[in-house]
Amino acid sequence: MFSKGFRLDDETPGLTWVDLNQGAPTIIAMAHLCSISMSRLQIPDCDLEQLSPEAKAILVATKNSGSISIRGDKNAFEPSERFLAVCVEVEEGRRVEFRCSRDPEQTVRFMNGLRQLCIAGLVMHQLMNDFSLTAAGFTIAKTLDVDAYQSLIELGSDHV
Repeated sequence: MFSKGFRLDDETPGLTWVDLNQGAPTIIAMAHLCSISMSRLQIPDCDLEQLSPEAKAILVATKNSGSISIRGDKNAFEPSERFLAVCVEVEEGRRVEFRCSRDPEQTVRFMNGLRQLCIAGLVMHQLMNDFSLTAAGFTIAKTLDVDAYQSLIELGSDHV
C-alpha cells in the first residue's frame, strides 16, 4: 500500500504522491497512536464518558467482528466523497462505511471517534489500513446498548 522504503524516522525523505494518494499520513498517525497506547506498561481504565457518541457507535458496530479499516475513494467526483472514512465489518459479508457525503463534518467526527479509540487502547493497528478492537475494546463494545447508537450507525453506507 505504501511506497517501498518508507520509514518513520528522521532520515525519511518524505512521503511520495503514491503514499499521499492512499491516505498514508492519517493511517500512519492512527497506527502510531495505537502503538503508543499498546506500549504503556499499565493501560488506564477507559472512561466511557470521555468517548464521543461516534466512538461508541464504532465500538457497537464492530462488537462481533472487531474489524475496522480506514478507506478512501480517490476517484470520487465530490470532494466529501474522497474523504477518508472509518469502515467496519458489522457481520461477515456486510460492512458499514462511516462516510456521510452530505455531511462531511460527520465523516470527520467518525474519524475522530476512531482516534479516541486508538488513544484509549480499545483499537490496535494490524496491517496497512486495517485495525481491530483490542481485548478491552471487545469487552467494552459488548456492554454498550446497540439501540442507543443505531441512528449513528445508520448514517454510514451499507456495503455487501
